[in-house]
Amino acid sequence: MDNSNGITWRTLDITAKESIKAYFGIDVDSDIFSPMVDYAFKRVFTADEERSKIALIDFLNSVLEYKDTRSIVDLTVINSEIPVDIITRKKAIFDIRVKFNDGEQAIVEMQLSSQSGFKKRSQYIISKAYTSQDLAGLDYTALRKCYLVCVTNFVLWDDKPEFINDYRYRDKMGLDLSDDETIIFIELPKIDRVLNKPVSEMTNIEMWAVFFRYVTDKSKREILNQIINRKAGIEMAAQVLTEISKDERERVQYESELIFDLDYRTGMNNARREGKEEGLIEGEVKGEVKGILKVARNLLKLGMTSDQVSLGTGLSIDEINNLKTGI
Repeated sequence: MDNSNGITWRTLDITAKESIKAYFGIDVDSDIFSPMVDYAFKRVFTADEERSKIALIDFLNSVLEYKDTRSIVDLTVINSEIPVDIITRKKAIFDIRVKFNDGEQAIVEMQLSSQSGFKKRSQYIISKAYTSQDLAGLDYTALRKCYLVCVTNFVLWDDKPEFINDYRYRDKMGLDLSDDETIIFIELPKIDRVLNKPVSEMTNIEMWAVFFRYVTDKSKREILNQIINRKAGIEMAAQVLTEISKDERERVQYESELIFDLDYRTGMNNARREGKEEGLIEGEVKGEVKGILKVARNLLKLGMTSDQVSLGTGLSIDEINNLKTGI
């Protein structure tokens, strides 16, 4: 089926498919979407009111290691956007934002490919979420915890073997000042070693990570089936993912986002190469800026909205609107 721009996987040549496989580890010919694409990731946890909520609660309890009386029993998906900052005019947009039954909140994101400033962006997002809470009479004790859960399809720390790490305010000795703003990174490429463990010995978050990374891999179907049969939350997620994968409208959005990410990744690689060929740091910066603008123009031609292009390239809405006038 053609999407609104006439692009489908059937029109992509073998080189494009191989590039997607090489860059992201995703088989575009799979009959099921990869939840490592954040569009599919978001749909898994929001497409179906009952099953998606069960899956999301199970995932967050697994990440936060909540259980028994401390476990999340209910949550509400709230606005996935924090209002524009009146000074910077920058808007924080993310995949999923939820509020727990006890008033705490979490932002959950899937990041398919590395982007410059990703760690700083994470700090910006959780700070904005924390400070966006309503204060009654400036009572700062009313502020509730905020979690940012970032699932990445790339490695952030080569020197850390653990695939899950959390960050908060701590002193030099590692003692907490506060865990009110906690950022949790889950690096999916580091979970390969988990495949050697029996499913019965895997932790809950290990099973979720294996599901995210390998659900489209036919060679891993046996271990995935064991995980799905063992974990009700993952079973719900798998059901929703299977259903949306059969929907042609969902596939258009899924394919468009993969094209977006491939174009962005290719543009950044070319930009860095152009900069290095000039032999100067200045040339590298100019090359990268040139590449970002080229990617932005291509994405606009593909019909992406200004917000989508801004999110993918880091350009402001004003800069993108200026580009539109030249297309």
